[in-house]
Amino acid sequence: MWRRLVTSHFKTLATVPCRSTSKTPSLSPLSFKSHVSPLPSAYFLTRRFSTGSAGTAVKKRVEDVMPIATGHELEELQAELEGKKILEDVNNPVGPFGTKISESPAVVKSYYNKRIV
Repeated sequence: MWRRLVTSHFKTLATVPCRSTSKTPSLSPLSFKSHVSPLPSAYFLTRRFSTGSAGTAVKKRVEDVMPIATGHELEELQAELEGKKILEDVNNPVGPFGTKISESPAVVKSYYNKRIV
């Protein structure tokens, strides 16, 4: 998308006659003024990245952050963008190290509702 935007901008700049290189008196201020008007690509950039919209919250999507995320990675990124932590409790086991101690084994919380053996 960016490549298309930039190349179209350069193509239009290449077709615009430059005032200093063209010594012909046929250029009127009116025709030159029409070339100074903002290009559609410049309008897109100012519309997309204007400072006036800085006050409004822009919602990010998972596709904007990582377009190829699927499955669990997609769920994790989506929850992170919403401000939630899916795997916050899963990462930290509770209790002593290992499961050999029969009195108090380490309890590892699972992402799934079922027991996986």
